[in-house]
Amino acid sequence: MPNDKTALNPKVLDRSRAVVRLPVELATHLGLKLYNRTFPRVEAALYLAEVIVHLQGRASRDYAEEIAQVNTAIARELDRLTTFAENEARQLGKLAGGDAGDAPKIQYTHAIRLDLTMRTPRARRYATLLAGLEQTSRDLDKAWYGGALETPQRLERESILFRNVMRGCGVVERLARGLARRVRDDSETPDYRDMLIKRTGRGPDADLAPVVTAEDAADMTAEEAASLQATEAMARALSSTPAAENETPPPSARSEPLTETVSGENTTETVETTETVKAAETTETTETTETAGTAETAPGAEDEGTVRPDAAEAAPPEPEVAPTPTRRRVRDLVCGGSAVG
Repeated sequence: MPNDKTALNPKVLDRSRAVVRLPVELATHLGLKLYNRTFPRVEAALYLAEVIVHLQGRASRDYAEEIAQVNTAIARELDRLTTFAENEARQLGKLAGGDAGDAPKIQYTHAIRLDLTMRTPRARRYATLLAGLEQTSRDLDKAWYGGALETPQRLERESILFRNVMRGCGVVERLARGLARRVRDDSETPDYRDMLIKRTGRGPDADLAPVVTAEDAADMTAEEAASLQATEAMARALSSTPAAENETPPPSARSEPLTETVSGENTTETVETTETVKAAETTETTETTETAGTAETAPGAEDEGTVRPDAAEAAPPEPEVAPTPTRRRVRDLVCGGSAVG
């Protein structure tokens, strides 16, 4: 028979929680150290920021916006850690599979299997990150034994991994505790505000959107209309017809060497034109003189149509006789006078 002192419906505790467990094997010095020094702290901080602060009644409702802001900042910090760990894993994976491909089989003296227990979804992200860092640390050992890394390089790589994860752990902790302090008694912990501004772009008291002037008005206010006019004026100024290609540029757009070059070209062109005109006049005068004096020139002395450069300068002196009308006209042409009929 049942004991009369045993309750038919015994009281049970309400401490059951929904958890997730991730089995991992930790064997490397880095993996064991990161688990011992960061995983319990990060898991507790995430539970505080994701669950506990939502269970504080009216205070949770008053700080709902800031709670969401802090959890966004924590998520971004986990994103940063994940990106960093993935980059390191790719680099060390190449070293372990490349130059260290003939490394001996590595065994660990104190490997241990654990079930990482998590109470929040983001804690599961950190557990996955920790398992990945364990594999990265094993690749680091393989690259070292395979000769791809010297001992100082191996120690430096391990230190970089450890320091970055420790820094991320501290950020998550401080954000979670700072949020809990705000919800509990509306006070701030040191650096809480600066950390929020750095990761989300605004402090804990910043509104998502400021109050709008004349929020119930259906039409633009005078200030809004003036802003519209200024925008349209700027659009018209920038949309004006561009200057033509042959338009003279302003003095600021003209350089001194360009001006000198153009001036030199114009001068040369003018000199060449003047010399061409003079040569044409000289040629015409010489041809006229030769035509007029054909009777006095010995036949065959020169080929017909030949022009001598010094014809005008070396012309024979005029005989001391009365000039005929034809010779007077030629002389007048040579001297630049007018022809006499």
